[in-house]
Amino acid sequence: MRYGRVPENVVVEIVDLPADITPSDAFHEDIAKTFEPISDDVQEGWVRNGAAFKAPPLPVIALDDIKAGRIAALTAACAAAIIGGYKSSALGSEHTYPSGITDQINMMGSVTASLLPDLAAGWSTPFWCEDEAGEWAFRPHDASQIQQAGSDGKAWIVACQNKLASLSAQVMASISTEDVSKIAW
Repeated sequence: MRYGRVPENVVVEIVDLPADITPSDAFHEDIAKTFEPISDDVQEGWVRNGAAFKAPPLPVIALDDIKAGRIAALTAACAAAIIGGYKSSALGSEHTYPSGITDQINMMGSVTASLLPDLAAGWSTPFWCEDEAGEWAFRPHDASQIQQAGSDGKAWIVACQNKLASLSAQVMASISTEDVSKIAW
């Protein structure tokens, strides 16, 4: 037999007892009197509604909280896009460049080095990138190539940030949960 412990009209515990054992047989009398027979569909947390039990109502979440959650999700998606790599044709054909935090620091260092005065003739610096065939290699870049690759990386970051700003503005202007739920990265 299935019993629920129901103090203050809320099912806080469920026990299954053999048919010949009642809660009075299994528990101290103070506890036993809080148990009553329940149907198989009743779950912990359900609330008494007259003679029946119902699932508790879902909490109402304020629209401002829903908006804050959506903006947090969009911000995370933006961060993932930023560090997910970007494309540049600095080497004459399209290559994919890594853009994790360390990659961004390395790119800044390479671009800075390319701008130093008295740069040696034929100066180049190697940088990881993936060609159109999917092959990653540490490819040499001259000053203008590394500057272009760095500029393209910065443009990618700004594009992601602009997209985040636009989507966040749409979220803030939304007047319903349904409108907010339609806004995605």
